[in-house]
Amino acid sequence: MTDRQILLVDDDKATLNHLEKTVRTLGFNQVLLAHGADNAWVAMKNMKIDCIICAYEMKEMTGLALLRIIRREPSSSDTPFFLTDKAFTKIKVIKAGQIGVTGLFVIPYDEKVLSKKIRSALDKIKEPVIQKAHETFEHGLELIEKKEYDKAIQVFTQLVSQKENPEYYFNIGYIKTSQGKHGEAIEAFSMATRLDRLFAKAYEEMGRVYKLMGDLAKAEEYMQLAAEIYMDTDKIGAAEDILNEILESGTDSLNVFNTLGVLYRKKGDTQLALTQYKKALKVHPDEPYIYYNIGRLYLDLKDTSQAKQFFQAALEKDAGFEEAKQVIKAIDLGIV
Repeated sequence: MTDRQILLVDDDKATLNHLEKTVRTLGFNQVLLAHGADNAWVAMKNMKIDCIICAYEMKEMTGLALLRIIRREPSSSDTPFFLTDKAFTKIKVIKAGQIGVTGLFVIPYDEKVLSKKIRSALDKIKEPVIQKAHETFEHGLELIEKKEYDKAIQVFTQLVSQKENPEYYFNIGYIKTSQGKHGEAIEAFSMATRLDRLFAKAYEEMGRVYKLMGDLAKAEEYMQLAAEIYMDTDKIGAAEDILNEILESGTDSLNVFNTLGVLYRKKGDTQLALTQYKKALKVHPDEPYIYYNIGRLYLDLKDTSQAKQFFQAALEKDAGFEEAKQVIKAIDLGIV
């Protein structure tokens, strides 16, 4: 336990030094300091880090932003990550929980709480629900290895349809946050985000099994579901890999091109996003949502003239498209 590498992150040196002394007092000897999120990210790229304790508020990059980046990387998606702050508001708790924070430490620190949570995280103790889900997933992979594809599909279907689904735990997280029970809220959010990742992997493998069985339509359906979960949980790279894998199968699906457009828009790569949307239009030129999405893209670029043209094109395809009507009205009023 004491040989685990713990990374402490803060842009305030005095606060960082105080945290280091506290953590070392608890018996953790392998402690690395990073002054700011940028230095923390460099450390993560260059060495194995077993646990991160990071300030929520930092000037150049917040702890929340660093958490988001780390959770996007497959190699660090499960690395224990704690945030520290003098006072956690409901909004802070929900944002951190949705991204997948392991826990919260309030300053001044309660050393017993600090020690218990760090040790529990380093032991990677899994709740029974998570353990059962992992075991189900591993069983599915074993069946794929044995080429028992029908049985594998049944196992993965059982996993994603079980009672303990991510939405259930997300809702508990919101309720506990509103009650001011932040510790319990984070535990629920943690369950939800971990189940989400498992469900994404399950859908991903289901898609690959259907591909092996020659059912390309089903393969695309389930891999698309996996990509959407990854996007919702900010794992953009994983989503992009899956969507491109679908395209390599020779599909000309509207959903894949459209989702890639949304993905590249989230990444801030407007040109790639536009390319994917236009590919979607070639396949389905009468789909109003594609025109709408292109309009949103031009709004991001502050080109309201082009944006309005595409929103109007969406209305031409669907006269009852309320969202398009509202955005056009907002453009005409000069409020976007």
